Amino acid sequence: MQKINNRMRSIDIAKGIAMICIILGHLGNSGINRVVFTFHVPIFFFITGFFVSSKRSTGEFCKNKARTLLVPYFITCAVMVTIGVIKGASEGDVTGSLIKWVYASIYAAGDSYREPFNIPGIGAIWFLWASFWGCIFLRISLNMKAGIRIAFIAGLFIFGFFSRELFWFPLSIQAGACATFFMYLGYLLKGAMERLKEIPVEIKVISGIIASFVWLEFMINFKSFWLVHCDIGRGMIDIIGCICACSVIMVISAAIDKKAGFFAGILSFFGKYSLFILCVHIVELRFVPWKQITGKMIAYGMPPELELVVIIAGKLIFDLTITFILSKIPAAKKLYGMKG
Repeated sequence: MQKINNRMRSIDIAKGIAMICIILGHLGNSGINRVVFTFHVPIFFFITGFFVSSKRSTGEFCKNKARTLLVPYFITCAVMVTIGVIKGASEGDVTGSLIKWVYASIYAAGDSYREPFNIPGIGAIWFLWASFWGCIFLRISLNMKAGIRIAFIAGLFIFGFFSRELFWFPLSIQAGACATFFMYLGYLLKGAMERLKEIPVEIKVISGIIASFVWLEFMINFKSFWLVHCDIGRGMIDIIGCICACSVIMVISAAIDKKAGFFAGILSFFGKYSLFILCVHIVELRFVPWKQITGKMIAYGMPPELELVVIIAGKLIFDLTITFILSKIPAAKKLYGMKG
């Protein structure tokens, strides 16, 4: 497992794979969704938990997470409000657009709701608020005895799952409550790393094969697994499937780290700057009219069968190019809490 500037590159590769899958998951393609939704958001929570530490005081920890998660959230919201107002002006509805995007920014729901009242969704950056709450809940739980901690995290998951039937609370706190469970798994993995190294290779291989088949079953029988809604599909069987999927992706990422060279570097870039990519992507997703663009390309002779490929390529190129530019701007990196 290579280290670059004290970062484990295989972790960045796993995040890079997941980030690409998040972009693909917003295409609305059911075939793609039954693969990527099995792991793409949970693995980010899983990895986040891996790096949660109890060394800092709870107050310092909360302050750091607010700086690295909520400041980027509000910066991205400001960009979205600005673009939304400009677009609204071109459509003759500045006030309506301003109200919509400010409301969405303050409420921080990942999706839009109509019941019991209108809630406009802010989109994929709900993940930042959910990560914030999950980190805080996990850090608080580390001050508890093991039994109480497990009950606390289980209680949070139950709260998130059942309270969604009432209505969606502000600031994605329910999603953060459910995310705490996946973060805790990552935290436990960190503590077990040395013992896992002692497990015989044969057992690791057999475990990997079993996990792969469980993940395959999850994909084949996929119904739903949307943490943005605290929807866990078929329940415990899908949670197990998700854990297996995340485990297999981590193993694949370690193999890519060792063998793939240039490709590993590209994926690790996606992972290292996944926060930038997420924020760029949500702006692109909301305001770049890909369907209109490909519609004109089809009108000029492009085969309709290529539309999905062109949209995917366009999204990846757009998001990666803007991210690359931002990664070279020290002030942007500072605002988004990035080092090096």
